[in-house]
Amino acid sequence: MPCFSVRSSRWLFSLLFSFLLAASAQAGDWQIVTKSGREYVSAQNVAKFYKIEKLSKSGNDFIFQHPSLIMKWTTGSQKMYVNNILFNLSFSIEPHGGGALISTVDLAKLIDPVVRPSFIKKPIIFDTVVVDPGHGGHDPGATGKHGVEKDYNLDLSLRLKAALQARGFKVVMTRSDDRFLELGHRVAIANAQKRSIFISIHHNSTKARSAKGVETFALPPQGTAATHGSSRSGWSTALSGNTRDAENIALATAVHSHVINDLKPVDRGIKRARFNVLTGITKPAILYEGGFLTNASEAALIHDAAYRQRAAESIANAVVKFKSAVGR
Repeated sequence: MPCFSVRSSRWLFSLLFSFLLAASAQAGDWQIVTKSGREYVSAQNVAKFYKIEKLSKSGNDFIFQHPSLIMKWTTGSQKMYVNNILFNLSFSIEPHGGGALISTVDLAKLIDPVVRPSFIKKPIIFDTVVVDPGHGGHDPGATGKHGVEKDYNLDLSLRLKAALQARGFKVVMTRSDDRFLELGHRVAIANAQKRSIFISIHHNSTKARSAKGVETFALPPQGTAATHGSSRSGWSTALSGNTRDAENIALATAVHSHVINDLKPVDRGIKRARFNVLTGITKPAILYEGGFLTNASEAALIHDAAYRQRAAESIANAVVKFKSAVGR
């Protein structure tokens, strides 16, 4: 999409506090429209609720504009942009009488936690970050021209540990060396930490060697399909991780928007997936994919220690902002 004229997307939350705190939180303010058995809210209702100054339409695009916010919906699409950051919705934006509708699930589980993180109910009070370097031991993960994923995951995670400690956080590593851990063991380590959040570090691969960019995953809300990969565990099943839906998407937004702003990679979006390492965690949890080892130019970047250090600093800064944004 074209870049709109808006202040930096470095941190969506802090930009939005000034005017969104005035929005009423009463459910009666939402005017529900039922379409094909699913509940939606209109673009006009969303603009009114959040006191957005201007809502305009251009073809299939609906653009919400405020001095510190530009949000774009496209009818028929599951993609949404907020301050140029890509989000993947659980359901498509639906056309309706010349307007547009967004599902109440996406409104409650994505838009509201992103633009009003301080309204998240009973957010976790945390002082610890569980950092999970993906793969390890006999499981190398993706293979690139310069090395294997498990090594890059560990190196970035150790750099992140140091960056977080420098910012006053305690850090628990699921692994600190080249060893294999079952996914359930990683989940158990995370859940054993009472005042914590969880970040799993990975790097990507695909048969399409032109693919590149960063993507960040949170667990899909109950009753929705994954926007990436398998929809395993079923749409209707309530998973342990769903108790933190609002914080999951808020944390994903923090990390993803910081990295996109600081490192300038291709933005592949904030996505939803029922990865095993996310489904059972009772803390706010995300999985970060820091680029494609199967892309020659991106593999060279990932192999650069200075680049990995920049990524670690960016993620650590995002954790600081997330903690501030949820008010704990």
